[in-house]
Amino acid sequence: MNTVLSRIQEQVSRVDRTRSLMIGISAGLTALWSLYRVFWLFYATATFSSVGWSPVSLVFPLVLWGAIAIATGAVSAAFLLRYAKQP
Repeated sequence: MNTVLSRIQEQVSRVDRTRSLMIGISAGLTALWSLYRVFWLFYATATFSSVGWSPVSLVFPLVLWGAIAIATGAVSAAFLLRYAKQP
């Protein structure tokens, strides 16, 4: 039975070990940057609500950066696990 995860694993295993390290690190940095953006969105939401503005306008960026953080975190994990395996 083919699952989505096995298909992704097949695609990741085709990548060279050194290149998978580069992809994993860059995706991890992107995930950290996205989490940083989510943190500052929560800060902006708290600040805007304290001065009377509605923080509803920040819902879309929060969902967007949250989704980017989750996706790049998964990509980073997949490629770094590929790098950690013996060649």
